[in-house]
Amino acid sequence: MEIKAVVSGKLKKGGDDACLVVPVYEKEFPLQSAVLDPAHAAVFKALAARDAVTGKAQATYYLPTPGALCGGVLALGLGKRGACDAETLRRAAGKAVRHFARHRVTKLIFDASAFPEVPVDAFVEGLVLAQYDFDVYRKQPEGKSVPAKVGAVTIIVPDAKKAGNLERQCGLAALIATGVNGARQLANTAANEMTPAALARFAQGIAEQSDCTCTVLDEKKMAKLGMNALLGVARGADNAPKLILLEYRHPKATKTVAVAGKGVCFDSGGISIKPAQNMHEMKFDMCGAAAVLCAMMTIAWLRPKVNVIAVVPAVENKTGSKAQTPGDIVRAYNGKTIEVHNTDAEGRLILADAMAYTVDKYKPDTIVDLATLTGACVVALGHCCAGILGNDDAVIDGLIRAGEATGDRLWKLPLWDDYKKQMEGTHADLCNIGSGRDAGTITAAAFLQHFVGDTPWAHLDIAGVAYGVKGVPHLNPKHATGFGVRLLVKWIMGLA
Repeated sequence: MEIKAVVSGKLKKGGDDACLVVPVYEKEFPLQSAVLDPAHAAVFKALAARDAVTGKAQATYYLPTPGALCGGVLALGLGKRGACDAETLRRAAGKAVRHFARHRVTKLIFDASAFPEVPVDAFVEGLVLAQYDFDVYRKQPEGKSVPAKVGAVTIIVPDAKKAGNLERQCGLAALIATGVNGARQLANTAANEMTPAALARFAQGIAEQSDCTCTVLDEKKMAKLGMNALLGVARGADNAPKLILLEYRHPKATKTVAVAGKGVCFDSGGISIKPAQNMHEMKFDMCGAAAVLCAMMTIAWLRPKVNVIAVVPAVENKTGSKAQTPGDIVRAYNGKTIEVHNTDAEGRLILADAMAYTVDKYKPDTIVDLATLTGACVVALGHCCAGILGNDDAVIDGLIRAGEATGDRLWKLPLWDDYKKQMEGTHADLCNIGSGRDAGTITAAAFLQHFVGDTPWAHLDIAGVAYGVKGVPHLNPKHATGFGVRLLVKWIMGLA
């Protein structure tokens, strides 16, 4: 996306495919703009008098103005002054996109000249996210025009000295949002195409186009290393598992962080098979992997002074003749034995080997994992935030702050030793499920804690926010959300 910031005196006429965006706080009229035509301002004033234009958060009104500076003017509601934040702008952008598409707008002029406090970069971010669509498999009818999308944004600023900094901020927002859309694309792709091998090829592509290095461990290498928890999950599938290790290193880095993403490319539940209803959504069980890989892709673009190791255990959990059965006992990479009482509690098994290996081989200062791990997290927190648990409050607090800034919100759950005790097995060191339905999200994290040792660690259960989120205008509920990309990038950039 082309982004530039100018003072009003240097603004050029936009044309009929352009739209002037003028922010407005609730009930604060007339519109404040350095370039709005007085006649159009009078129209908006009249509309405001009839409450057709209110300035409420996410309320938008498009006025066609052919032949003027732009082909249209959009009043962008920010809500009450003092309550407007970055998420307000993201959601307002999501609402505005429908107007841009309907009127075939390809260029925006965002008049921030009277609103230096408004986070325009969040509007750009929301715009990029809201314009994403997944249409890979749809055949377009003959003669139907391709939907118009905004490809250029000009921001009017009150002070030319601030133009360069604002351009950088908005450019960064667009870049990170593009990474989020990459994760959405991976997750939305049908499971018959987004296999473990396809995920590995994507990671290798990141390495080929950046300074990253990529290593992919196959079944034989994992068996030699003793990754039997991961391999047990993959036994019922024809598509072979992969352990993907993507490394970014900076010569001046003093810290190394590892990020792990659950990559179950399709989860039938295995022998403990899931109900048929909505099972097609289980292609989304690799949203953690998608987020980790695309966060890594973004990090490679931004080049922060921190070493980052991305690890993705990629498998399919199927019901083939060799599938793991309830009651099986497997020995994980770190030597711990695990009773598998439920083959649908597979994400923790593949992460166990992946994280134990990462901690042992790379010795990171911190490790964070993202996983669509438990339905219990959806029951507890719904679709508004992810759960976070771990063994280090500083890591957890840092991630929560990054989530508040980016809109990828987190809520902390306890992880006391009482829960860890519940994961002990009857005939083995551990069991892969707790007793009954109690505290399912917490006991899953308690299981994972056995595989990170003393390394500072945080676990993000993203089951409720990875896909199907409703009521967020810049996210289509039919698509994956890309949750975690913005969060990880913000957190890692902060560490650097």
